[in-house]
Amino acid sequence: MSGRKPRRVQPFSAAEIDADLQRYRASALEMGASGAAVLTGEQVHVDERVRIKCCLPKCPEYGSSAHCPPHTLEPAKVKELVGSFRHALLVKMDVPAEIIAGEGDVKIDAEGRIIPNQTLSTLLKSYRKVNELVTLIESQAFYDGHYLATAFAAGSCHAALCNFMECQVLKGQSCRFPLKARSSMEGSSMDVFRMAAEAGWDIYPIGMDCKPADVPHGTLVGLVLVE
Repeated sequence: MSGRKPRRVQPFSAAEIDADLQRYRASALEMGASGAAVLTGEQVHVDERVRIKCCLPKCPEYGSSAHCPPHTLEPAKVKELVGSFRHALLVKMDVPAEIIAGEGDVKIDAEGRIIPNQTLSTLLKSYRKVNELVTLIESQAFYDGHYLATAFAAGSCHAALCNFMECQVLKGQSCRFPLKARSSMEGSSMDVFRMAAEAGWDIYPIGMDCKPADVPHGTLVGLVLVE
């Protein structure tokens, strides 16, 4: 994504904001997103029940990083944050069913860390791609004068960026990827399934008992809030 020359900060007209959002949508598609949709702030749904799914049953990544529950903002705070934005860009990355459905052969080392096999490594690359998309768009929006733009990724940064190494922030140290690490939409109580479905995208609830033949693809989703 090019064009990082800073623009003078100024009030934006509705037409100017819409033009920028359409440009960000086109950029997301150019960078490899399977889909991108411009939303209003009211179409960003926050539901405290989503975050509950991180701990009941408990996700293996729960508490693993500064960007995963219980370290993320509480649902009420997220709802307040989202309510202060008027626009958003929703992006998705469709992934092959065989890399996301089913248990797979996950191995654990002596310290209890997951050792990624080839299938999991391929999936993590897709999570990193979504992370890259939303952070690049957030950065572009910042330089365009939308200086409060805020991105949310898909999945755990502990897995996607740090390859399951211990989170340095939780140890009181600097993040390994301070400009890339973001909280996930789901870890921030955002109802990804509802938002994707309302955008007209096909999305399926894929669990451990799901077989690759049961679904045509998996879907990873990220978001950028823009004033």
